[in-house]
Amino acid sequence: MPYFNILQKRTLVSAQSKRKIFVYLICLALSFFLWFLNSLEKKYTERIIVPVQFVNLPNNKQFSTPLPKELEMTVDAPGYIILQYKLGLVFSPLLLDVGQLTNNYLDNQFLSRYEVSTDNHKESIARLISNDLQIINIYPDSIYFDMSPMSDRKVKIKPKVRLSFYKEFASKQPPFTSPDSVWVHGPQNILDTLKTIPTKECEFKEVSHNLLREVKLDLPLGLTSKVKKVLLNVPVEQYTEAAFEIPITVMNVPDSLSIKLFPSKVKISCRVGLGEYANINKSKFRAFVYFNPKLLSLSRLPVQLGRYPESVLSADYDPKEVEYVIEYKK
Repeated sequence: MPYFNILQKRTLVSAQSKRKIFVYLICLALSFFLWFLNSLEKKYTERIIVPVQFVNLPNNKQFSTPLPKELEMTVDAPGYIILQYKLGLVFSPLLLDVGQLTNNYLDNQFLSRYEVSTDNHKESIARLISNDLQIINIYPDSIYFDMSPMSDRKVKIKPKVRLSFYKEFASKQPPFTSPDSVWVHGPQNILDTLKTIPTKECEFKEVSHNLLREVKLDLPLGLTSKVKKVLLNVPVEQYTEAAFEIPITVMNVPDSLSIKLFPSKVKISCRVGLGEYANINKSKFRAFVYFNPKLLSLSRLPVQLGRYPESVLSADYDPKEVEYVIEYKK
């Protein structure tokens, strides 16, 4: 029984101690909270990053260089404002009215560049954030509005496609699109240097038949078009091999000389589509060597293959060099 009384007293003392510690911690937390609130009301000088968005832009012009998406400021402001920006708790950008910043000068159709000093607008920008905030300095110190009048131009489309073909198949002609060009709207200075509009890159493997696919246009930044997609055409045909021999022509030979070649003919092998096979013959090929006195030190002359029909997918020939004998005419 005495042991039970002692244990009961110890339990009572332990509970009282825990209660005191709990009360102490609450008081400490409350004191810290009150101190923190008091600190947030005080003003501090700190650097903050403010996200911005420009509104009220001129409708008839496009900016050729991007406008800043944030401003870096050194400010004198209450702690609660600084804390919001330091912790990234400001989710809505600061809206800057371009008409007010530029006194609507950007509406001038002949104006192509305008500079705004952010230092001259520190007070108005500060008021947009808080009446209790003062901007000491701001970066960038100037904002440049580089503009170009808007225009329209018809631009050729360039297919961007990677192809690999099934055995004995190949492209009958280079890929093309329908339509082959589109009207594009955008800044005049960009359109003036634009040569083609690419499609989004696409890849097709082991192709063995004609391809028709709808593909998206890859418009450069700042340009728009009513046409978003075009039809990609890849004509495909099965090919076969053709082979024949043709004589080698000697070019640029002086009248006083005669040149004999060994061998005097080359063997040509080419790949051609089945539909064009009947139209391919050796009369449409030409092989030649070009006589040049500077080459007389060589024991062989290089053989060159002239232009061949576009319907031929590829062509090869043998030999690439021939021996020669020079004879002087009487």
